Amino acid sequence: MKYRTFVIPRHIHYGAGALHRLSTVTCQRALITTDRVIRELGIVERVESILRTNGAETRIFDQIEAEPSKETAWQAFHLAQEFKPDLFVGLGGGSCMDVGKVAWVLYEHPDLASWPVADLAGAVGSRELRTKARYVAIPTTSGSASEVSGAAIFIDWEVHPPLKTGVFSEQLVPDVAILDPELTLTMPPTVTADCGYDALIHAVEGYVTSIDHPSEMRDTFALRAANTIFEWLPRAVADGRDLQAREKIHLASLQAGMSMQGGTLATTTAATGPGEQSGPRWPPAPIHVPSHAMGAAFRIPHGRANAFLLCPVFAFLYPTHKARLCSLATSLGIAGEDDRAQISNLLDALDQLKQTVGIPLSIRDSGVDEARWLEQVDLLATDTCSRSGPADVGLSVNELKGIYMHAWNGTRAELKE
Repeated sequence: MKYRTFVIPRHIHYGAGALHRLSTVTCQRALITTDRVIRELGIVERVESILRTNGAETRIFDQIEAEPSKETAWQAFHLAQEFKPDLFVGLGGGSCMDVGKVAWVLYEHPDLASWPVADLAGAVGSRELRTKARYVAIPTTSGSASEVSGAAIFIDWEVHPPLKTGVFSEQLVPDVAILDPELTLTMPPTVTADCGYDALIHAVEGYVTSIDHPSEMRDTFALRAANTIFEWLPRAVADGRDLQAREKIHLASLQAGMSMQGGTLATTTAATGPGEQSGPRWPPAPIHVPSHAMGAAFRIPHGRANAFLLCPVFAFLYPTHKARLCSLATSLGIAGEDDRAQISNLLDALDQLKQTVGIPLSIRDSGVDEARWLEQVDLLATDTCSRSGPADVGLSVNELKGIYMHAWNGTRAELKE
């Protein structure tokens, strides 16, 4: 009998001033994974001050880039080996939280550090964490939902095309998530828009593709998050100091991440060494899988890459996922004289939201070199399907190339029965 497991942090503190709840987390040595911008803004110093009030020693790793590499994650792991923390604090955007998670896994299981990336990813699901340290996630952006997810993403730049991959396990869901919207007030409008759209897709992708395994838990969070983002993201982008809008989007991002957790159907087998696969089998991700590949190959921010692919993918899914697309539209208050018109209006509204928050409709208009795109799109589609498997991406090579080209042009396929 199939069943679902819904895993979220034991404690979720949210709202203005929630950062002070970090004082309830006791530890002796805390390793903070972050980036230089967060440190320059003084946020790291605030976190250190709270931890030190409880007598904790702290160490900072602030070398994390926007799209973190395998090398960066391993550097954080080596620092952890030296420092021996009993608490990891992921502070910043999704990259900062994800690098902290990877370092945490390797710190708990250093034998995995020498495994090939593909084998490492397969083994994590069968490994126990928390024998050495716990994990606290403090997001300063509103989009990745790493603070409630069992995923940690990084890029292996040593292969071609670059491989955006990661590790996945319910063990990676943080122990504590602290969502203080005051920490998001310095997010630039572009970052706010990209992250907000990422959160929107976390909500709607799983909702629409879950026709075989609907989940009341996921659906509740997904629809609530989608409605909040539609209403409040334009305000958060227009005025970054609007604390009410920031809090709404910060919480919606969390709810969207919880909707992904709520939809997981997974079986896990043990892996004992390189070459042996294990871990969760995740449901199809026809937006996220191609987005990861495209973002790594052309250095497109993750949320923006998702935004480019959303409408082309949903148009492709129209014949098989019509009921769920109509349900999403109805929830968002979008009507139509029939199913086709309602879904067309939904896609128009999704494109309009992009324009409102300043995201280009097409990759062509985003600064990617056209010659390079046309030269690499075939390889990108082929490699994405071969690496991920048709069951994961949900598209054939030709179908995926068509999706990519629609994203390039800012178009979508005609809705056909």
